Amino acid sequence: MRNFAQMALKALQVGAKVRFLDEVGQGVVTQVISETSVMVEDENGFEYPYESGRLLIIADAKEEKMAYERVVPSVLEIVQQDVSPEHKKRLENDFKTKYKEANDRASDRSDMEIDLHMHAIVDSQVGLDPTTMLELQLSHFERMLQIGIRQRMKKLVFIHGIGQGVLRHQIWSRVDSYYPDCSCRSADPREYGSGATEVWIGERAFR
Repeated sequence: MRNFAQMALKALQVGAKVRFLDEVGQGVVTQVISETSVMVEDENGFEYPYESGRLLIIADAKEEKMAYERVVPSVLEIVQQDVSPEHKKRLENDFKTKYKEANDRASDRSDMEIDLHMHAIVDSQVGLDPTTMLELQLSHFERMLQIGIRQRMKKLVFIHGIGQGVLRHQIWSRVDSYYPDCSCRSADPREYGSGATEVWIGERAFR
């Protein structure tokens, strides 16, 4: 058993792409902790310790280049110099919780509604300039879209408000540029006014 564990760990070097055996998703090994465990950064940009036996190495080239595995900046990368270390930690934990809950919600439904207003994303906007806030909104948008794709959902409704239309424009632009099997349309104005976008996920996105 010890030799098998050592062989598995040897394959799980830093940079190895892995799938989780007991949960949805995949990630990249960022650190070898011991003979039986490693740190893995998941698709949402967060690191967690995993036992090597709970991971499956992605060796197939097609799997490694799965559609929509676009790298989105992590929360910490976006806010690096803007807030205190304590605030960064709170933000990181808050987003970890959001994505875990989103994965749980998405597993048994075909659509999901996501509010991109800053007050719905973070508890405090102190220290965040407009550029950082927009980047957080866009990062959150893409991560939620990727969750929807991984969970094989059909539609996500993103509530972005009207404002000056910058966030809406960026959402439509990113879907057009990076998610070719997805499409945008304005959400039902009777329910959302002009402040929401529906993103429909095509079957080809699930390959």
